[in-house]
Amino acid sequence: MISSGSRRPTLKSPEHEQDWLDSLEDGMVDETPLDSALFRQSVSLFTTGIVVVTCEDDGKVHGMTVNSFTSVSLAPPTVLISVKAGKTNRLITRNGRYGACILSETQLPYSAHFSGRPQESLRPEFVVRDRVPTLQSCLAWFECAVLEKVEVHDHSLFVAQVTACGNEDGTPLMFYASRYHRRAIDS
Repeated sequence: MISSGSRRPTLKSPEHEQDWLDSLEDGMVDETPLDSALFRQSVSLFTTGIVVVTCEDDGKVHGMTVNSFTSVSLAPPTVLISVKAGKTNRLITRNGRYGACILSETQLPYSAHFSGRPQESLRPEFVVRDRVPTLQSCLAWFECAVLEKVEVHDHSLFVAQVTACGNEDGTPLMFYASRYHRRAIDS
């Protein structure tokens, strides 16, 4: 087992909640810094799906691959994505909406295509089912209206209410230990 950090954070009781919140005003916790390579290796051991985030760009569709997509609430249906500064971040901020398309295990080329490695032979097809373009074919799709944008260090979290969604049969493309994986266990 590899570990880092020598101090445990002090747990606060509920009556000290405001003190705890006030201590976070600078956005940092006063702890011994972690080794960034160890953090990256450790966090990569959490298996995720692969999502293409889509948004409109002056009549065209812009997409970006992410693996930081999560359900936040069922009522109302709410999701969250984490996006670095850049074109996708600017477009979502401008439009107030985005699409999220969960890729199936057959769509590995889409992940590469939308992560800055264009696949010349790939011609993604998009459809606007309600208000936001999403991939015509994917394991699941969500059209999302941004409720809140939260800046956290070098990323923005976009919390959004799902306004439309759907899904198809299939198996997800997975990402684990910085590599793509397919389902290995039949249930």
